[in-house]
Amino acid sequence: MNRLFVATVAAAAFWLSTGVAAGALYGSGDTGVVTVSSEPGNSEGEEPLAVNPLNPKQLTTVANVFEPDFPAPLNPFIGGGGIQDTRVYSSQDGGRHWLTQKLDQGGLGRLEVPIPGENSAPEFSNAFNIVNTDADSVWDTHGNAYFESGDIHGLYHQGNEVETVWRSTDAGISWGPDRGYTAVNATEEHNELDRPWLAVDNSGGPHDGRLYTTFETTPFVNEPPQVYAKHSDDHGATWSPTVRVDDGTYQTQWNPRARPSVGADGALYVVYDRAPVTDTPFISYEGPIVLVLARSLDGGETVARAIVDSDVHRVTSPDEATPAYTEMIPAIAANPAHAGWVAVAWPQAEGAGSSRILLRYSTDGGAHWSSRIDVADDPAAQLDQHDHVTLAWFGARLFVGWRDRRCCGGSFSSNYQQWVRVLKRDSAGALIPGRSIEFSDGSQPPTTGGRGQLQPDEFQGLVATKLGVGLTWSQLAGSVDHLSFRRVPLGAFK
Repeated sequence: MNRLFVATVAAAAFWLSTGVAAGALYGSGDTGVVTVSSEPGNSEGEEPLAVNPLNPKQLTTVANVFEPDFPAPLNPFIGGGGIQDTRVYSSQDGGRHWLTQKLDQGGLGRLEVPIPGENSAPEFSNAFNIVNTDADSVWDTHGNAYFESGDIHGLYHQGNEVETVWRSTDAGISWGPDRGYTAVNATEEHNELDRPWLAVDNSGGPHDGRLYTTFETTPFVNEPPQVYAKHSDDHGATWSPTVRVDDGTYQTQWNPRARPSVGADGALYVVYDRAPVTDTPFISYEGPIVLVLARSLDGGETVARAIVDSDVHRVTSPDEATPAYTEMIPAIAANPAHAGWVAVAWPQAEGAGSSRILLRYSTDGGAHWSSRIDVADDPAAQLDQHDHVTLAWFGARLFVGWRDRRCCGGSFSSNYQQWVRVLKRDSAGALIPGRSIEFSDGSQPPTTGGRGQLQPDEFQGLVATKLGVGLTWSQLAGSVDHLSFRRVPLGAFK
């Protein structure tokens, strides 16, 4: 069926429902907690958020999706769309209503398979899909939105491991081309592909509109861990040769969790993890991890590197893929209005039973860094696990989102709350913590039971605009996790 037709019908329908939850609101500009997805039987997680810089009412978010309808005994691992699938969601009214679309396809598409002795046939939305995953979206200042997803050796992609990109010129209502553009083909790259991201140059400089993707090697094959970048100047249709972002051999962490951001001067920043070769993918590592910031001032052709922090200790979160899976997931945000301003935050383990959200920032492109800032406003001596940090600038203010369990026992098995805190400049120009606001509607049960056993939820999303601060997270609703959104007005943070 023609995707434009499907999108048009869906766009007409998606205004008919909303998922606003009850609770105290910060004026009429507060959306309350909104359920983003229109697929009530699916679980969603890993939800970066993006906003149109020209129109703050226009938003996109994405998710990895699990459809828990596969017959036993494989149903904890495989759903109707494989191990996981992807979606893109768009809003035209500041996040109060959302349109759900499925663009990528790893398998053969929709299929019903009758099972002897069963009253009904399970429906597969993406039959024979393996893993379609790692989605992201960004906007430029020319009316273009971009969506990408990764696919692991799917039939739809001729068995290749690829990153595919789509473009929308109508704020996410329709996307093209139909099968997308291939940004990365691991077969051509002669390595494996893991966790692609998008970033776009909105600086107005010589590379304005340039679309970047970063990706990394996978920890599942025996090859040295590395981080890469490439770019497109024609809206994703063609891509530059790949440039290596990190350096050395077996210096980068096996699972480096690299992520890009572009500054006001067009500088491309990529944060990633550096750890010794003994930090293997599936043996828990408790030693120090080094956070590195790579910076390119020539449109991604060459990079220089600086150390953000050299004594980072990972949090062993149940939202990682396996208990021993070594990850340390940082957040990065380059200020779109102030050249050289860049912030990096991460969850820092403080012993086995507690962790904090730490942040450092630079105003000179990473040459010098602030002291560590302990972001959360609960007592540091209290045992409380913090994770899922995300960042967004608005002017000279930096907003930080995270999840913690201060309300309910502090452990990863405890109920959690979603928080956002503002950091403001003091009289000397340094960033200092300001007011924190709870975005969740009270404490929420742990989400790990609402997904398949291979469904990590490692990223949340945050944007800050003149309309307010918007956060996305995954929240348990019955037996599944649903994508949730809330926008709170800027005035609430005063």
